[in-house]
Amino acid sequence: MAEKKSAFDTPWFNGQSKDFFNMLNVTKNYNIVLTAETEDFDEETAQQWRDEGFRTVYVPLLNGGDQYITRVHREGDAFGASEYYGIVAYGDAANLILQAHTRPNTPKLAAIVAYYPSTIPSNKTQYPAGVRVLVHLAGKEVGMLHQPEVLGIQGKIKSVKKPVSPGAGYGECLQMGYKAYTYAGIEPGFAERDLEEFDALAEDLAFGRSLELVRKALRWETAVEQTRDALVDQTAAGATDKAMKAVRPFGHVLYGPTLTGGVGTKDLSRFYTSFFQPLPPTFRARLLSRTIGADGSRIVDELYITFTHSQPIAWILPGIPATNKKVEVVMVSIVKFVGGRLESEHVYWDQASVLVQVGLLNAEMVPQAFKKKGVEELPIWGVESARGVKKGGGENVNVLIEEWDGK
Repeated sequence: MAEKKSAFDTPWFNGQSKDFFNMLNVTKNYNIVLTAETEDFDEETAQQWRDEGFRTVYVPLLNGGDQYITRVHREGDAFGASEYYGIVAYGDAANLILQAHTRPNTPKLAAIVAYYPSTIPSNKTQYPAGVRVLVHLAGKEVGMLHQPEVLGIQGKIKSVKKPVSPGAGYGECLQMGYKAYTYAGIEPGFAERDLEEFDALAEDLAFGRSLELVRKALRWETAVEQTRDALVDQTAAGATDKAMKAVRPFGHVLYGPTLTGGVGTKDLSRFYTSFFQPLPPTFRARLLSRTIGADGSRIVDELYITFTHSQPIAWILPGIPATNKKVEVVMVSIVKFVGGRLESEHVYWDQASVLVQVGLLNAEMVPQAFKKKGVEELPIWGVESARGVKKGGGENVNVLIEEWDGK
């Protein structure tokens, strides 16, 4: 029996670019259909999407088949006459969702995210221009659908087992007709909090990628940069109560080198009021670079910080009295927002360089045990470190590598 052709499967429709369809994907609300094998879905995972501002509905796989795809489309269409939506599918449900949408069959579908399907379409599959697709693979192998063709006659579709390469371990991007990632040492189920296979690090990385794809598909631009700058201005001005309104209840800020900061709005309010402020009058911060995450939820700032250590600074030099030494250091701040409110901020800097500049450390302070091994100086810099980063080079680059001059 010939395959039933969708009304949207036409040469004109298939010939349009993704950019053309993204212009059409204008929606008042942002909608997600969640789907998996079980009758009840992990509520925490569903809430994660709602926290980001999405409306969600869940469709269980049940007996699968065409009726299952019809139920998914029906729930997607129920969001509204002019509403577009994405599908986020898990496990066996992801298998069917990926296979069912290789041809245009519903105009309101803008994105598909498939978590750890056991079977995926051929790596040469090109999805309809109006649908963005992302696949998160887990485990050691996956079945890839293949339809042999002899003398122009297509044979029966077969599933061929293919190894899943973990790559470098940070979520390898595969070269396929659609976007796919692998996760080293991670098993199917890693993104569902109610399963033993749940892995928080892999889930966070995968969710960020999923969020990026769905937001782009639905043409959703966030105001994360403005939110970040407003929060910085409020904390610098001492408007702690106002700043805390932009922090999630269990949001946290941690300064890595000294492990100072706070977890939760109560601790953060106390930290910013009593320990972050007041800053020395000479304290200055200059933005060297800013990277906004593709998912619209993260910002990485590279900051050039200068100050004279004229008073105690509990978060940079806790327990150290004023030294009246000038300090220059580069800090990196990584901020994550959820639903427009701060979820986390992690700040890093070269603490050895700071200690050198205030006189608490010098390169000649080598432990005796290491002196016996021929170590003459510690591999550290003072102000030269920050200035080298600021300039993008300098005469001190690779000086600590003895073999460098012999290149």
